[in-house]
Amino acid sequence: MKELNCPTLNCPKCKGKLEPVTCHGIEVDRCVNCKGIWFDSLEAEILKKIKGSESLDIGDPEIGSELNKINDDICCPRCGAKMIRMLDIDEYSVWYEKCFQCHGVWLDAGEFRQYKHNFQPRGVLYRVKRMFRAQKDIPNPVF
Repeated sequence: MKELNCPTLNCPKCKGKLEPVTCHGIEVDRCVNCKGIWFDSLEAEILKKIKGSESLDIGDPEIGSELNKINDDICCPRCGAKMIRMLDIDEYSVWYEKCFQCHGVWLDAGEFRQYKHNFQPRGVLYRVKRMFRAQKDIPNPVF
């Protein structure tokens, strides 16, 4: 999904340089400073299903957690559009940034490992059941 002659990409969080890293034939871009990872459209989805791909995520999860607290506008390193902060539907503890223009995804250090670890091939029915189970566990407010 890489474009030829594309300019140097910079980290949307720490502004460090992103360097290309290849895993199982798929090239992603990892920040040389904070070790966050940029995935072009569908790369994270493909890689999370491949055994051993978590080795891409070499960053310190504590640093990733700190960078995850940044509330400023985060711009896409690929196209420059403002990214939207998202919550992983399978595991509510993984926050990430998504570009709705080029469909890329930014995961801070430690988040791809967690995203992959939490992934299980699940259907819509599983998610609906989980959602209703979670609502049942929420206590009713006392007025």
